[in-house]
Amino acid sequence: MKLIAGAAALLIALMTVAGCGGNPAGSQPCHEETNGVYYWKTVFAPDSAELAFIDGHNVDRIYLRMFDVTVNPDAGPYKTVPNASVRIDYDTYENLMQDSLSGKEFVPVVYVTLDALKRMEGVENELAGNIVSRLKNMVSYNGLPNVAEMQLDCDWTISTEPSYFKLCEEVKNRLKQEGLPWRLSSTIRLHQLRRKAPPVDCGVLMVYNTGNFDDPDADNSIIDIKDIEPYVKHIPSYALHLDVAYPTYSWQLLFRKRQFLGLMNNVDVADTTAFTRVAPNRYVARRNIPCNNRVIRPGDMVREEQSAYPGISEVKERIESKLANRPHSNILYHLDSKNLSKYSSDEIDNLYSTAR
Repeated sequence: MKLIAGAAALLIALMTVAGCGGNPAGSQPCHEETNGVYYWKTVFAPDSAELAFIDGHNVDRIYLRMFDVTVNPDAGPYKTVPNASVRIDYDTYENLMQDSLSGKEFVPVVYVTLDALKRMEGVENELAGNIVSRLKNMVSYNGLPNVAEMQLDCDWTISTEPSYFKLCEEVKNRLKQEGLPWRLSSTIRLHQLRRKAPPVDCGVLMVYNTGNFDDPDADNSIIDIKDIEPYVKHIPSYALHLDVAYPTYSWQLLFRKRQFLGLMNNVDVADTTAFTRVAPNRYVARRNIPCNNRVIRPGDMVREEQSAYPGISEVKERIESKLANRPHSNILYHLDSKNLSKYSSDEIDNLYSTAR
């Protein structure tokens, strides 16, 4: 009986230290709590307003998209290539080296498309090696300071889960082989909360694009409290440290005969000679309208979606209620002065605040 009791005690102890940060609920942080922001443009050149935003709101962690991994049928044996790599202009490079950005922590992010992940099934080690090698070179070449973590962003599904988890494991192995003391984090979509956590050090819960943007009947596919409700119950028991990212962007979506045609921007839906408003955020074209290398035809519908503060705040309150006892940081997606100007300073501070 003593032997059995001792074995049971050992098993409990092992279970206690399992998981990120030392427990299965992931409540221990794998990095310091701080305000964060994503930067998701192909040229990293924050303007004066964006630099002021970083300083004014104590943003100390910047998640910088470095490149995408996509499929190219003409490229090599695996047909996967880096695409849309970020470029850092000279003035920004100077800031990185010695001025306002030199003290910030940077997290380089790689977006892996589902097509690329499927193409690399069975040879995830090759993809991991290519990602880490390219990222290491880009971080060094661009002089990114204070890098202690890299992030993979992928909308993995049930069928691609084994391949993505294998990729995460191989990336961690490759980081060790390259002598890079970086943590590995992963984005976590709401629907992925129902699955087991990937083998990474921490995650960022993406609380945006919560609905189906191609649904013509959706009210707001960017963020809507009713879209998150089925998933929030999984947050307290999720076996990974989670930070949380909230949206601060807007977009316009074009539909023709209820079929989604694509994302738009800068469509002047307020022009009553061109559009008729048929609902609070829906506009029907009255005539042909050239826009963004496309022609909007009579009868086409444009749905305008915003990340309005009241909606974000409502969702955030719900998320925070599930994270009340878990250390976490809040992150905004993404750094863009035009969109961020729609929020007051107090509203931004409230979005960054945690309930703990």
